[in-house]
Amino acid sequence: MRFEKPKKKSGRPGFVDGRIAELQRELATETNETRKSELLQEINEWQRSRPQPKRDGGSRNQERH
Repeated sequence: MRFEKPKKKSGRPGFVDGRIAELQRELATETNETRKSELLQEINEWQRSRPQPKRDGGSRNQERH
C-alpha cells in the first residue's frame, strides 16, 4: 500500500500532532508486522510535514528602509 505524502499546511500544527498521536495509538495495538511498518512510515511522513515555527523576519526588512 502506498501512502500519499501529507501536504504541508502552515496553519494546522494541532491537526498534524493529533494525526501522529492517532497513528501511534494504532501502532501500539497492531500485531501485524507489515502493518506496523506501514504505520511507522506514515508517522515519519506526518512528522516531516509538521509546520515549522515562523521566524521573525521583520527586523531584516526594516533595515532596508
